[in-house]
Amino acid sequence: MNETGTRQGRLVELSADDCWERVRSQPVGRIAWTGRDGISVMPANFAVDGGDILIRTSPYAALALECADREVAFEVDHVDPDQQAGWSVLLRGHCRREERASDQPTPWAGGRRTLGLRIEVRAVSGRAVLAH
Repeated sequence: MNETGTRQGRLVELSADDCWERVRSQPVGRIAWTGRDGISVMPANFAVDGGDILIRTSPYAALALECADREVAFEVDHVDPDQQAGWSVLLRGHCRREERASDQPTPWAGGRRTLGLRIEVRAVSGRAVLAH
């Protein structure tokens, strides 16, 4: 129990297979990179293609201008506040432009998203807090 008298969940490391399974279960993640304004983090719809993450964006967006040909991080998570449980997966890799965006993912935001970004994932890690 913690200071407030409630039971706490158990923290566990996730296997790579568990991480990918959880990543595939969510439509939105967050991409992080270091650019001209320092560290930036932005939500993005994504799709999984083998061991890569696909994102569609505008060719002139900061995401396209600052992430291409750089190392980035991509995080996907899920939280259940009622159960005080959740998980988080961190994917790290090299981001590159694909001049022709695939039809995946389908962006939630309006506007032309004609540029594809592919994160070639090199490292995967994840943790989960299991409900008590």
